Order: sequence, then C-alpha cells, then structure tokens
Amino acid sequence: MLPPTPKQCAAYIAVEKASRLRAEEALAAAEARIAALEQQLAATTSQFATLHTLTHVLEQNPNPILRVNVDDTLCWANRAGNTLLQANNRLPQRLRALAASASEQPIQKLTVGERHYVLMVDGATPDETSVTYYLTDVTTILQAKQALLEQQLFYETILMEVPAGVVVFDVEHRYLFVNPTVEPDPARRQQMLGKTTRELCQMRQRPEEVIQQRERAFAEAIGNRRESVWEEHLLDHTTGKLQYWLRRSWAIMGPDGNVRMVVSSGLNITERKEAEEAAARQREFYESILNLLPVDVAVFDDQHRFLFTNPSSISDARVRQQILGLTSDEYFNLRGRSMELAQERKERFQQALETRTDVLWEETIKIPAGNKRILRHLRPVINAVGDLQMVVGSGIDITARYAAEERQREAEAQMRAQEAFIRLIVDSLPSVIYVKNANNDVVFRNAAFDEMAARSQHMLPASQQTAVVKQQLRQIRKLGEQVLTSQKSLTTEMPLEMASGETCILQTYMHPLPQLGKEPELLIVSTDITALKKAQQEAEDNARAKEAFLSRMSHEIRTPLNGVLGMAALLEKTPLTSQQQEYLSTMQRAGQHLLALVNDVLDMAKITANHLELDQAAFSLDVLLEAVSQTVAPLAIEKGLQLIIQPLDCAPVPRLLGDAYRLRQVLLNLLGNAIKFTEQGSVQLRVTVLAENSAALTLRFWVTDTGIGIAPEQQEAIFGTFAQASLETSRRFGGTGLGLAISEQLVRYMGGTLLLSSLPNEGTTFSFVLSLPRAEDTTAASQPAEQPAAPGYPELHGVRVLLAEDNMVNQWLATVMLEHWGVLVYAVGNGLDALAQLQENDYNAAILDIQMPGLSGVEVTQAIRLCTNERRAGVPIIALTANAFEADRASYLAAGMNACLTKPFEEDDLCRLLVQLISEYPPLASTQPT
Repeated sequence: MLPPTPKQCAAYIAVEKASRLRAEEALAAAEARIAALEQQLAATTSQFATLHTLTHVLEQNPNPILRVNVDDTLCWANRAGNTLLQANNRLPQRLRALAASASEQPIQKLTVGERHYVLMVDGATPDETSVTYYLTDVTTILQAKQALLEQQLFYETILMEVPAGVVVFDVEHRYLFVNPTVEPDPARRQQMLGKTTRELCQMRQRPEEVIQQRERAFAEAIGNRRESVWEEHLLDHTTGKLQYWLRRSWAIMGPDGNVRMVVSSGLNITERKEAEEAAARQREFYESILNLLPVDVAVFDDQHRFLFTNPSSISDARVRQQILGLTSDEYFNLRGRSMELAQERKERFQQALETRTDVLWEETIKIPAGNKRILRHLRPVINAVGDLQMVVGSGIDITARYAAEERQREAEAQMRAQEAFIRLIVDSLPSVIYVKNANNDVVFRNAAFDEMAARSQHMLPASQQTAVVKQQLRQIRKLGEQVLTSQKSLTTEMPLEMASGETCILQTYMHPLPQLGKEPELLIVSTDITALKKAQQEAEDNARAKEAFLSRMSHEIRTPLNGVLGMAALLEKTPLTSQQQEYLSTMQRAGQHLLALVNDVLDMAKITANHLELDQAAFSLDVLLEAVSQTVAPLAIEKGLQLIIQPLDCAPVPRLLGDAYRLRQVLLNLLGNAIKFTEQGSVQLRVTVLAENSAALTLRFWVTDTGIGIAPEQQEAIFGTFAQASLETSRRFGGTGLGLAISEQLVRYMGGTLLLSSLPNEGTTFSFVLSLPRAEDTTAASQPAEQPAAPGYPELHGVRVLLAEDNMVNQWLATVMLEHWGVLVYAVGNGLDALAQLQENDYNAAILDIQMPGLSGVEVTQAIRLCTNERRAGVPIIALTANAFEADRASYLAAGMNACLTKPFEEDDLCRLLVQLISEYPPLASTQPT
C-alpha cells in the first residue's frame, strides 16, 4: 500500500480535529452536568431531613447513596448502594477515611473496581450518629475524556512525526500549529504561534517574493476554496545551498460553511530536484554519446515503430523527427528503399520478438563505390516483470573491417617472413640468447646458445656436471628468480666453466617477459666478454702505470722546482741591485711557467683518466672576479691593452656553491689566451644572470678580445689536446696548446659547454653558461682576491718541528724558512730516522716527505700512530709531497696524516698550516730531543 500524500494526511487530520472539537464540546456539556449534579447534591444535603420522606425516590436513583453509622455499620442504602457494597464489603471504612477530609475538600473521588465516582459527604451532627454518602458514577464521562485525550495525542503524534512540514493558520494568516519538520526547536515553535507569515518571514530574512507568493497562495485557498500548489526555493544559510520545497495550502470549512482554518504543507523536494537534474544530465549524456557514436542506433517498440534514431543512422535531423512513430515498412516507403531489404529486417525483428534473444546478421548494400557491408544487431530489452520494453537495433559498417581482414592476412604472411628473418638475425648474433619459463625449461634459444652448450657441461644431466658447473647453474637460477619476483631487469657478470677447463666471462642481461594468461618468462642474453675483460685489465694496468709515471715525474720535477722557487723567494728577501732583481724576476717567471706547465699536464692526465673531482664549497663571485683581475692585469698593462672586468649585474652579489678554484682556472686560461693573442685594443670579461630562483643562478660568462681571431676551418680542432690554430701561431706566440683543452673539459665537468665565436682579424669570444646553486650567506667571502702578507707568526716561536726530507736543498730551504720565524727545526734525511725521533721525543708537529729512503712518509705515519705513548702517537703530521693527484692526497689522510702540502710551496702556506695544526694540539713541556 502506498503511503498517504501530505494532502491526504492533512485532510484526514483536519476531519479528525473537527471530531475532536465535537468530543470536547460533549465533554464540556458532561462536566457542566456533573457540576449541576454536585450543586443539586449540595442542596439535597441541606434538606436531608425533608428528603427522608422521599426514600422511595432515592431508591430509584442510579447513583449509590449510603448512610453509615460511625461504627461503620450500614443504616440504609439504596439499590445502587447495596450493589456497590456487595462488590466491596470494605467500602464503609474507605468512605469514613474520605469523610475525614470532607471539611477541607467536600467533593472527593473514589474508584471501586473499574468504576469511578464523585463522593459528597453529609457529616454526622452532634445529635446524629450516622453519615450519608452520595456517590455519582462518572465512569462513562472519564472514559470519554480519556478517549478524547488519546485521540488528540494520536493525531498530534502523526502531525509531529510526519516528514512533511505542516502548519495551520487562522483566517488572518496567523500560525495556530507548527510541526517539528518546519521548526525542530520547541521554543521557537511556540514563538511562531500567533505571528503572521509576513512577520515570521521577515524575522527569518526570507526574500520579499517568497512572502508575496505565500500570501497569494493563502488568499487563493480562502477565496477559491480550493487547493493552491506551488514550488519554492530557499537558501540554506547553514550549507549555502538552495533547498527546493513543494508547498500546498487548502481551507478547512466549518459546519456553517465558513473557513475555520487553512492547512499548509511543505515537502522538501531538493533530493528529487537534484535527482531529476542528474537524470536529465545523464539522459543528455547518454544521448550525446549515442549521437556521437559512429554506429547506427535505432530503438523500436514491439510493433517495429521507431522510438529513437541517432545521427549515424539518419544524418538529417528533420527526417529523424519525421519517422518517429513510423514502422520500418513505412520508413522504407518514405525513403524509397528496397522492399526486399525491408522484408529481411522485418523477419529478423520478428525473430528477436519470438526468441527474446539477440539477432545478428550482415547486410550488403550496393552503392556507387561498390558493396557496403553492414553488421546488424537487434537486442530485445525485457523489463523486471518479463514484458518487452523495447528493441534496440544497431548497425556497424564493417566494409573497412573486411578490407582490414584482408590486410591482416597479408600482414600475417609478412610477419611470418619477418619472424624468419629475425630468427636468422638472432641466430647470427654472437651473443647467447634464450628464454626460460617458470619451470626453468628453455623455451627459445638461438644458434649461439647451442654452440655454447656444446662447449660446456651446463646442458648435460646433473650426474655429469662438475661441482663448479652446478654452482654456476644455481647462481643463474637464483638471479632469474630474483628478476621474475621483482619484475626488474638485471645486468651482471658471471664466470662460465667450459668443458676444456678454461673460464669464460659472460656479461648477462636478464629481463622479465610478461605472458598473456601465463606465468612470466625470463629472457637471458649473455655476451662473452672474456677478451674485453682482458683488454680492460690491460688498459687499467696501463692507466695505473701512466699515473705512477706522472706521479713520479711530478715528484722529480716539483722537488727541484721547489728548491729553485724557494731559493728565489729567500734571495728576494736580501738586498739586490736592479740588475740582480731583474735576473731574479726572470728566474721566478720561468719557474712559475714550468710549474704551470706541469700542472696543465697533470690536470689533462686527471681529466683523461676521469680522476678529476670538483669541489663544492661556498664562494663569492665578485671576490673571485677581483682575484682574476689582479692576476691578469699586469699582463694587460705590459702589452698596453685595456682590461675590462664587468662584475655581476645584480646587487647584492649572492654567494654560490661550486669549485671556485677550477672556475678561476678557466677564466685565467681564457683571459691569458686573449691577452696573448691581442696586440692592441681590449680584453673583456663579462658575467650576466640568465635566470635565477631561490635555489640557483644561471650565469653566462664570456671573454672577448680584439685579437687576431681564428679562421673557421681551424676552429673545429681548437679544443684538442696540444692543439693551436696553426704552426705559425705556435711559433709566433708559443704555448703548449693545453689551456683551451683543459678549460673545455673543466666547463663540461661543471655542467656547461665552452663555445667559440671568431673571425680572422676581428677578435674572438669564448662563452659558457653554468647553473650554480646558492649558498647560505653565513660566512665571509672564502676566496679573497689576494692574501695580504702575514705580519708575522709569533705562534711559531719556540715550536719544535721534526722535518724529514731526503733532498738536502729542500731540507735546507724549509729549515731556513721555519727558523726565520723562531721554529726549532730538527731535520733528518730518511724515514727510519724520522720514526726513531718521533718515538723517542715530543714534537709539536712533524713534516714528512712522502718519498724517502728506508720508510716512506705514509709508513712512518702508520707506525707512529700505533705508539703506546698517546701524546707522541697523536702528533700532527704534514705530508710534504710532489704528487698532485687527489687520490694520493686522500690516501695520505686515510693513513693518519693531518694535512698535505704540495711542492713547490709558499712560505706563508707552510707557516699558516703549522699554526692551524699546533693550535689544536696540547703544548709540550720544555724538553729538548736527544
């Protein structure tokens, strides 16, 4: 059964309320009657003596009357009283208990069994010994009143629980009743009573048009005496969304034909509205899909009449609208189509109706371009109760599919030929290629696999395999399981023992092959790299030999060079004539040139061996540019050139992270070349910001000169090692040709590309772009343009230092430098003496040459670090080395040395390093070494 509509519910409530009013009127009349009887009983009491003579009248009274002695014995009772006494023999005692309070409450209530009475007591006078009790049966009245209350509660409960909003107005449009659906708060519901709709709507800030609409509906319900229905939308201030309501108002007429009240209901139809809108959108969505489908779609009723067609079926919208309701035959007549085709469609439609299953067939339609093939499909749609709802027809143009199938057959033939061709290629490859399934069975293999299997024991039965072969097979299986489990490719190298006893090294690549509907398989490609590994080992041996040679040559060149430059530095401190000063400057420039050449050769060796490592430290770009300017400025002044260094075009200049030493080396190389090849004009270094963000800056560096330029045919080889533009250039300007090669590689290491732009006699521009991270600006600039001369090293006065150097010139040079600052130097010429001194005496620091007779500096360090004397074992040690490779420095520090100093070294570098180390080491007692 369907639930009653709000209108039915409200009408039913109105009728019941009218019945309730009539019951209330009857109850009021009964209560008035009771009041009259009570007054009558009061009058009867005052005339009790007179009424004794009317006992026969009282006997017929339907209400019980009893006269009882003070000792609870019955004097007299009428018929109704006797009947009541028979039902309850303890009635006199109950009556006496009630009579005790008769003076305060003359009228009492009494319940006997299921009957209810009103009791009046005529109390005993001093000269009387009995009391008269008058009982009025009000059971029927109370039952009627209770039924009325229950009926009222029933209707009010319905009104309070009904999900629709229900209000009742008087004829002045004032609220008489409001249920919780309209206002859940009981206090607010009470406040609404007595207010008009306009007053309440204004309190709730309802729009004026809502107020007017409600007033019009109210007036229509009263004036026309018929139901008024309208929709209303209100903004829910809590959610901010519109709520839709369906409202109804109708008048309730009184018995006199006038309007007694107006009942109004409101049903929240927001969900229905949203569902309707969603359904409309969904319908539009589906229709748009159907209209865009490249498939003919038509929907029919059970009489084969058109209900819907999409544009793919009939492109003309006017015709689509025209055929709705026509049968298929009528459509064919309208369009002038083949009736034979119409008859076939009719038979297929009837088949779908009878079988209630899908019907599929192909149609061939002749068109000027040839035959058009259509795959037709009819599907009957059956509803839940088993009735036919519609028949959906579709048609797909499969002309292209027929052509595609023909092409597919041709493609399959080509694929078979291609597979044979690929198989030929795979069998021609020298690498072993095979595929294994989850059971470790080989399901595909090439000719190289068979050849390798014939030379090994790996495909033989397990009983014929050696332990090594079994271990190798287990390793292959384990790696294969790892690849299949992780579904990630793997490349590794593994040995494979041949039947001849030799071992092949295979580079093996394993890759999972997903299989449709089956467990994945494993592709394995193994390449014999035995010869390659042998060549690689030889190349590594050659590289190590080359590195050892360069390291030795560096030591052999730097050691005497350190003596030459050191002696020149000491000589510079003595009084010299101008001619002697000129000789000394020439000697220093020659020494520095030789040192630069050695450094260039070592840098190139590091780059070609991939041993070059870039530092990542904070530096200030403007300080670095200032240092570059101060270095090359004398060269430009000497040639009469204008040197322009343009700083970074932003303020403040940010601190960056990178290898400032290598960047400075590149800029010095480029500027040095520019000055060398420019006879007149200018040389410029410019830096600009191309892009920046909070993390990094992208900078463009370029060096431009007005020099001789480079011919286009010579530019391609300009970055080659030991290359210059021409032999004439080499003879005229000199140089090794390493500067640009090193600069190009350093820029590449830093993430940029060194570019060249030049024309003969018009100058040259070298440029590169680097992206450098920003550094936290928490420290002072770490790359000063030029370290000021140290005013002195008072911290070194009295410091005891052990110097171990086998080259007497360098030993004497270092001793003179240190003693100049008050250092107590104890010099030895080999490693054994150095170790003995460190084990027997206390020193503030030790300076150990790496390559010494007896023991090397590294071996001395390792031995002293094992000394049981904690102070002597922890003595700071400086490695004095001519090796410039970073790997060498790292090995020295790993052996326990505290710092490295590369020959040739500056006096200030040595003194500052000593000051730094001894400041971290406890001072010594004043004892002299033996």
